[in-house]
Amino acid sequence: MAKAETNPQPRLHLAEARISLKLSQQELADRIGTTDVNISRWERGLTRPGPYFRRKLCAIFGKSEAELELEATEKWVAAKMATLQDEPTTVTTSAMVAANAIYDPFIPRPTAISLVGRGRELAQLRGQLLEQHEGNRGNGESVALTALNGLPGVGKTALAIALAHDGGVRRHFSDGILWAGLGPKPNSSGLLSHWERVLKIPEADMATEMSNEARARTLRGVIGGRRLLLVIDDAWKIEDALLFKVGGPNCAHLVTTRFPTLAAQFAPGAGGAVSVKELEKEQSIELLRLLAPDVMQREGQKAQELINTVGGLPLALTVIGNYLRVQASTGSSRRIQTALHRLSSAEERLKLSEPQAPSDAHSSLKKDAHLSLETVFAVSEQYFEEQQRKAFYALAVFPAKPNSFSEQAALAVAACTADTLDVLSGMGLLESSADDRYTLHQTIADYARMQLGDDHGPHKRLMQYVMDYVEGHKKEYEVLERGSTNILATLEMAHEQGQTMHLIRIALAFAPYLLSRGLYTLARQHLQRAYEAAQAQNDSHNITNILLFLGRIARKQGEYAQATEYLQKGLDIARKNDDQEAICSLLTDLGGVTGRQGKYNQTEAYLQEGLTIARMLAYDWRICSILGRLGSIASIKGNYVEAEVYLQEGLAIARQIEDREQTCSMLVILGTTLGEQGKHTQAEIYFKEGLELAKKIGHKEWMSGLLNNLGDLASERGDYTHAEKYFQEGLTIVRQSNHRELTSVLLISLGLTTRKQGHYKQAEKYLQEGLTLARKIGVPQITANGLYEYGHVFLEQLMLEKAEKTFQEMLSITPEGSQDLIALAKYGLARTFGAYGNTSEAYRLGEASAITLEKMGHRGTGEVRRWLASLPNG
Repeated sequence: MAKAETNPQPRLHLAEARISLKLSQQELADRIGTTDVNISRWERGLTRPGPYFRRKLCAIFGKSEAELELEATEKWVAAKMATLQDEPTTVTTSAMVAANAIYDPFIPRPTAISLVGRGRELAQLRGQLLEQHEGNRGNGESVALTALNGLPGVGKTALAIALAHDGGVRRHFSDGILWAGLGPKPNSSGLLSHWERVLKIPEADMATEMSNEARARTLRGVIGGRRLLLVIDDAWKIEDALLFKVGGPNCAHLVTTRFPTLAAQFAPGAGGAVSVKELEKEQSIELLRLLAPDVMQREGQKAQELINTVGGLPLALTVIGNYLRVQASTGSSRRIQTALHRLSSAEERLKLSEPQAPSDAHSSLKKDAHLSLETVFAVSEQYFEEQQRKAFYALAVFPAKPNSFSEQAALAVAACTADTLDVLSGMGLLESSADDRYTLHQTIADYARMQLGDDHGPHKRLMQYVMDYVEGHKKEYEVLERGSTNILATLEMAHEQGQTMHLIRIALAFAPYLLSRGLYTLARQHLQRAYEAAQAQNDSHNITNILLFLGRIARKQGEYAQATEYLQKGLDIARKNDDQEAICSLLTDLGGVTGRQGKYNQTEAYLQEGLTIARMLAYDWRICSILGRLGSIASIKGNYVEAEVYLQEGLAIARQIEDREQTCSMLVILGTTLGEQGKHTQAEIYFKEGLELAKKIGHKEWMSGLLNNLGDLASERGDYTHAEKYFQEGLTIVRQSNHRELTSVLLISLGLTTRKQGHYKQAEKYLQEGLTLARKIGVPQITANGLYEYGHVFLEQLMLEKAEKTFQEMLSITPEGSQDLIALAKYGLARTFGAYGNTSEAYRLGEASAITLEKMGHRGTGEVRRWLASLPNG
């Protein structure tokens, strides 16, 4: 065995840097949050600090990893792997332990590689083991302090081995450590006999006909008051584990098992059962970098993609890393590329294997079996009944971790009972949470999927379940949020397997949710597939519904020509089929598109026809939608009284039918209408109620729109800090969803607020971006608003020619029906002519503006009248 002092590559520069700052190892450890033991081992080259600690060390000393000799060079990795094959994790000498201490020769050898990324867990387990032992020692009971449980291949045994070789643990359990590797079919008699020999019990004292239980009692008596740690590795049955619970009152037991229920039984009480989790992504990268440094250096991106497929499972990463290192040893790029391509297949990853040394053989496998993910997972199947096996395979149709699925979904897809799920969960293959949701680790899902083969029954059951689920919760966006990953995966499945009925119905039912979250590209992709499927079946009813949603998406992204084409095509089909409900919906959305383009007469014609049909059908939801659009148009035209009549009726219906989305929509438009009249207090009440509701249902479009409205009110009050906060929050939301119309609105609002504060350069930057976008999508009202603010930026800096040109452009592009914007354009020109000194033209334009705004009851009336009064001879 190599001595602990063996130093593959001392990190002298790290030690020199520490000494140059006059820091002790303990002081440096305190600064970065570790132990002096770790500092010592890093400086001696025994281990290498992880990425987190490397960054902290570089920051403290102001040096790079290379300057501190912290890089994982090929020389260090090769030396470390060769040296640590026989080296204990922590230094232990005869002076550290009792001279007569017993150390089981069956304790496996530790490796540094197996503990990459486990430093924190190891320290916590060591502390817990020693602390609990001290707390319970002497109470007359032998205490099972800790039971490690986790997925097959997660590294439970590696942690137990590290603890068994840890110097602090060995000093604490001064009489020694015993080790028993059980597995699914343990040779209990042979293992008890082995412990008898290790404890030097004379063979004459052990009668051959004694039962295992009697031998266990004898062992307990022989151990007596000794201070031992008994490690029971890879326990599959609680009875087997309890058989080896033979320590006396001064002993502790450490159990490893893949079964969480066994761990809870063996080590009851707070902190007794410890779940070992997979490695984090950064730790996984570090492990693969140590195992296959050449591959990580030459093909880092592909290697990281490979890491993602195995979900941080140490066994998978180790087998893959060893294989890649061997392939890279030739220096051939072709072999590395071939190896990475091979490992992109889940089946190849599962079958990838390596031989085991007899002394290091996995206790769950046969002695001559090679170690692979497939062989490790297959062991569990030996204990399944047929129904349990089928259920396990069926659950693989769900997306793997970190996705989860409900118990209800699991029962439907696996066509099993809750008892079967409990069995799978109890065996550690199916992970469960307190809220009755389950998940399958990526590698376990790959294994089960491979066994499922061509059985499409689970796929069909999943599609049926998801279709019923989405159609039953169309407007319950919070419910759909939880299952969104499964729903999207099912849509892909339906498309790939040509299940047109499921594809069409799920896509249509899920579209409102996707639109509410601003996921327009994703919604368009699935709806386009559904459209092609409906066309192939000549399903005119669903074709019109899909065209409705495609038109809606195009409108939200400012593609008005495309939106009109979709909606008009749908309307033609609906009229041909006399589908009154579809006609009503398509007319409503066509009204929305033409309204955005300033074609108000056409808009009102569409909406009034739609309203007549909606009232005839008693279609309350659609009545609300149409009333909201009519109210909005009336408000734009300055008919505020008419607007409020429409909107209050719509709000009353929305509240009555408890439609949160329509209620939110009505609150937005009502608040805007009141705000235009200067009724800011009531407007703010509506906006805040709407924002609370929008956040509750997660409707990003309404959230950003309401934030913009609240920002406008704050800006009107001169509260520019809160105004900018509202606008920036809204802008963040709409940029994520690519809602171009709202993006331009919020940018123009930010331009207004910064202009009012005299920050003209920043205002120009916001306004230029907002105007460019508004012109691109072709919304004249938004463009006009942007030009109004831009004109004032020039006017306030006395750039009068630019101001006049900007206000004239505003006047020329504003639709005739937008009386408020026409009046504001004239006010901007009036102020410009006033600055020129042309008082008569300034007064003429200003008076025309004031008269229009007064007739409308617009909030800007007072400002225009005050300005007119300030003119010479005004």
